[in-house]
Amino acid sequence: MYRAYLLSLISGLLFVVSWPTYGFPIFLFFSFVPLLLIEDQFSIIKEIKNKAWKIFTLSFIAFFIWNFFTYFWLSKAHPQENPTQAELGQAWFAFGFASVVNTLLMSLAFLYYHKIRQRHGNFYGYLFFICAWFGLEKMHLNWDFAWPWLNLGNGFATYHQWIQWYEYTGSFGGTFWVLCVNILIFLSLHFFLNHQRRRSLVFGLVSFLAIAFPLLISLLIYQNYKEKGAEEYVGLIQPKLNPYTEKYNLPEAEIVGQMISLMEKEDLKPASILITPETSFPGKGSIDYDAIAQNLGVQMFEVFLSQNPQKVILAGVDMTKFHHQKNQPNERSIPLRNDAWANPSNAVLQIENGANEYPVYKKSKLVVGVELFPYSAFLKPLLGNVMLNFGGGVYSLTTQNSPEVFENSKNKAKIAPLVCYESIFGEFVSKFVKEGANLISVSTNDSWWGNSQGHRQLLAYAKLRAIENRRYVVRAANSGVSAIINQRGDIAHQLDYDSAGALAGKVKLNENNTYYSTFGDAIARVVLLFLGILLGYDLLYLIGKRLNHGKSK
Repeated sequence: MYRAYLLSLISGLLFVVSWPTYGFPIFLFFSFVPLLLIEDQFSIIKEIKNKAWKIFTLSFIAFFIWNFFTYFWLSKAHPQENPTQAELGQAWFAFGFASVVNTLLMSLAFLYYHKIRQRHGNFYGYLFFICAWFGLEKMHLNWDFAWPWLNLGNGFATYHQWIQWYEYTGSFGGTFWVLCVNILIFLSLHFFLNHQRRRSLVFGLVSFLAIAFPLLISLLIYQNYKEKGAEEYVGLIQPKLNPYTEKYNLPEAEIVGQMISLMEKEDLKPASILITPETSFPGKGSIDYDAIAQNLGVQMFEVFLSQNPQKVILAGVDMTKFHHQKNQPNERSIPLRNDAWANPSNAVLQIENGANEYPVYKKSKLVVGVELFPYSAFLKPLLGNVMLNFGGGVYSLTTQNSPEVFENSKNKAKIAPLVCYESIFGEFVSKFVKEGANLISVSTNDSWWGNSQGHRQLLAYAKLRAIENRRYVVRAANSGVSAIINQRGDIAHQLDYDSAGALAGKVKLNENNTYYSTFGDAIARVVLLFLGILLGYDLLYLIGKRLNHGKSK
């Protein structure tokens, strides 16, 4: 049994050392192999009791190691100096909850694979393994507890030259690649251990080709890709404001004044588009959705734009829609006094000189436990207000139902105004491109976790969106890292973390849609169809088995 524990440990460590931004993704092709060996050996040895429980436990150990070390930075979501016990407890709860729940789901998927393989044989078992993992990853992109951080296709984010074909498959192509190669390598090792050397060599050769061929194709695409679209200059504003002590406490005039001083830098003179980080103002309080023009910060930016009329500003803001009525306007409205209600949102606001309106986009992919109370109708009566107070809110924020693409009269940019966490969701981002976006912007604030892997991984994942859609991604981050990512996924320019500054750079506005931009996660939908068929087949098998068992009695 100690060998099984050793294999479980090796599996977990292989996942850890493969992950961005410190790891090398080649290890991903071997990470499941130890667990597949454990499951294979336990299936063969009849003397082993409680097989299912032991397989679940061993897979749980491996997946927990992966989860624990890969996003340990979540536990740092507290003031870096003199945090209170409550703040430490909240950070560790968020980290522990994500780690345990995600590990549990991964382990249950692996356990179900074991059951399917026992009931229906190797072919159906391996097919189900791939389909079940796809189902888990797709679920993490869509349900209220969404946490797609460890979706396997993200594992190549640092080595983006390897996955240029994501413009056809999206990141699920990487998931499929990893799962198939792991099964092939496992089969090669399985036949080797069972003294079937010829089969082992065949599967070993196929495994090598399955790694090398997509890699070679990608490198050829990378070397030969020519950027498309008209040129434009973008400026990224990177203030340095501590999110716990400054960002939501300083006067609005001081915060906006700092950003305008960065906008006035000589380097930013050619830039026609200026982008600020997530919730970059007003600091304390919120902008009234129905009185945007009366906001002090907006007025300060408009004075700047009157002196720089060829520029347009995309600003990350806290914004609230107020209602004055007796009944609750919608399920996310927060009760105030005297029959008043509020719908706060994490938004991006476009400010343009001479425009008659202010386009607003409300963040739609929310961070669970921080911006979203998951399944509030069921959980709120049980848990109360247990959300983490990052930026002043303990209620679910208000979102919008469809993508919003910002256009302006100063240039030809059609901008997808993403906010922070949204840049992880591949198909979600592609919907903006389908709506005409030729440039992807990300306003973000990654400084909640200090100088950790959190902001590095989120920056790396943004490169995948650039490749999938062949769009430039421009990223403005409070305290960094602000960056310009080109259509091949290269970081063309960036500012250092934990610094204030401004970054100007040239982008190209590609109007051509990729296959992925048009069809999204098509590969996932096909695989999920097979998952549904396999689950239906297994259910009918179990029903038939039970009926036959009843007749035999």
